[in-house]
Amino acid sequence: MVPREIDHLMKIFLLLLVIGMGGGLGAVFRHLLAALCHNLLGMSNYTAIMVVNILGCLLIGIFFFIIEALFNHDLESRLSPTRLAPPLKNKGWWPANDPTKPVERSFQADLSAQIWAGFLITGFLGGMTTFSLFSLLSYQLQMKGDYWGILINISGSVLLGYLATALGLWLGQKVTLRIWKSPPRL
Repeated sequence: MVPREIDHLMKIFLLLLVIGMGGGLGAVFRHLLAALCHNLLGMSNYTAIMVVNILGCLLIGIFFFIIEALFNHDLESRLSPTRLAPPLKNKGWWPANDPTKPVERSFQADLSAQIWAGFLITGFLGGMTTFSLFSLLSYQLQMKGDYWGILINISGSVLLGYLATALGLWLGQKVTLRIWKSPPRL
């Protein structure tokens, strides 16, 4: 193998390792939070899972925004078309189609972004959020004939999850602007 292939394999191994670590922690967090909601707060199983999913949606919005702002501030952001981008663009975070900006990220920033996104988004939140369990609980509610439960579970999870993700992106913008006054050099 040539050194370039070895570097590529090491990068893949590192990413898989951080995704696995994040996924394990997310699964433990999901179990603890759902148990807390069910056992201590008296929520039904499906409501407890809905709370976990909605929290996961909020966190994915926050984490995605912060990772995008910190590691992709020299390139046009995937968030540029949104109303969340102008305050950061005005402070020099994301170029407004500036041809003088670098055309590719540095290798280190790209690897760091992939590690953080792998750990937090793919790993932790992937392990924490429970769409498959949500689907199973919905099916079980249908088998019991609890149609109000199905309606609350599906509409609540989808609508509140969407709104929580939007809120998370907005909060990510606020946190980013509050902590970092200008784009950091990573």
